[in-house]
Amino acid sequence: MDDYEGMAAQVPAFGKLQARANITVMRERLGTSEELGRALKEANAVLLMRERSKFGDEQLSLAPALKLISQTGQAIPHLDLPAATRRRVAVAVTPNDSGISTIELTWGLIFALLRHIPEVDRRMRQESWPAVAGNTLEGKTIGVIGLGRIGRQIARIAQAFRTRVLATGKTLTDERAREAGAERVSLTTLLKESDIVTLHAPLRPETRGLIGEKELALMKPGAILINTSRGPIVSEKALLQALEKGRLGGAGLDVYDEEPLPMEHPLRRLNNVVLLSHRGYATVEILRERYELAIGNILNFLDGKPTNLINPEVLT
Repeated sequence: MDDYEGMAAQVPAFGKLQARANITVMRERLGTSEELGRALKEANAVLLMRERSKFGDEQLSLAPALKLISQTGQAIPHLDLPAATRRRVAVAVTPNDSGISTIELTWGLIFALLRHIPEVDRRMRQESWPAVAGNTLEGKTIGVIGLGRIGRQIARIAQAFRTRVLATGKTLTDERAREAGAERVSLTTLLKESDIVTLHAPLRPETRGLIGEKELALMKPGAILINTSRGPIVSEKALLQALEKGRLGGAGLDVYDEEPLPMEHPLRRLNNVVLLSHRGYATVEILRERYELAIGNILNFLDGKPTNLINPEVLT
């Protein structure tokens, strides 16, 4: 499901599975129950591309023959695991990658905003020589919210640009912050002193709405916000207001409350945002690796040797 980029059929494991099963690849998102019902009616296994489509009890009910869900990655907020287990559907996952694709994209968004790259590119097609001055990164303060697998690397790379790095996190210690070249501070201090704030925290009940109207008001006038983590960590309403009023210099967003982002969404009308379509992990290399591993889980299941199950009790 949701093979937007058309990568699934390009991996070696696809051919192996095709020799043993009928495969349907869905390039478009199936939005209605009727569409899903037709697609899932006879499915024995479903490969979910991480969080692109919700797969709860309603969707499971449309797949009476389903025995296995093979999920790329390990994040499953879209998947109702208890419901799958109750229906005796096994769920297999794939290991997390290094996060390098999201790390690279984060820096791409930072530079796109600092140097106004999308704006200048557009204007080069409309006028002779756009005179748009950007800002250098050197000497700026970067605030990293969440110094985990990805945030830690963001902090280390930031040192190459001679920046000051602040970090905050629920379980972050001074020692771990220093190891990444950062200074541990409170969220309030980070927001007040950072020129660039980048989010790398997981979406949990305690991080939902972490950045709201009060937090955005603490940020420096003209500061920029980067979110390659999860949309609901930032209050979309508060962010829109801060951008529309010019309080923020801009925002680089790869994730949203609702994905795909509706065409009529007001974020699409703002000139001080760079919008991406959840591309953090969507590189050729990462997609091929994930499809190979996820299809491998299906092949192993067919062989009676299931791998990487997160609810193995369904088989007992």
